[in-house]
Amino acid sequence: MPVLHSQFSGEGKTKDGQVVKVAPAIVLVQRGPVFQVTIAIADQVATELIKQGKTVQPAISGLALIDTGASVTCVDDETAQKLQLPVIDVVRMASASHVSHPTNVYPIKVTIVGLPIGINAPRAVGAALKTQGLIALLGRDILMHCTMHYNGVAGEITLAI
Repeated sequence: MPVLHSQFSGEGKTKDGQVVKVAPAIVLVQRGPVFQVTIAIADQVATELIKQGKTVQPAISGLALIDTGASVTCVDDETAQKLQLPVIDVVRMASASHVSHPTNVYPIKVTIVGLPIGINAPRAVGAALKTQGLIALLGRDILMHCTMHYNGVAGEITLAI
């Protein structure tokens, strides 16, 4: 089982402008459990497009937030458009801050940088994530394949797939 362990680190500035190290636990609280990922079109869809002689866009790299509150994985809508992902469905999505609204569903493949495995998420829901500096939220549909240890005291995340 491949394992990825990450301890968060960061710097901040004091009121007088001096750069100081920030404790890993604080960085984890402020940024959340994020990992570098690549997003691509799901394998099965990519294979079909190649058979038809169509071009498959290269994967896009960025940050994904582990979101145990999300039942499904979400992909940033702008990222989905850049990848030219096909819209395979439209569903209603609600969140803690938004009422139910229609959103596109895309077939994606998520690869967590540092792990040798890509996971297909055939029904990733589109969401406006770019403003948060994210290209994806890893929901419970992907997390069901993982073991995760969140060590808030040490500012560490361990993820095994």
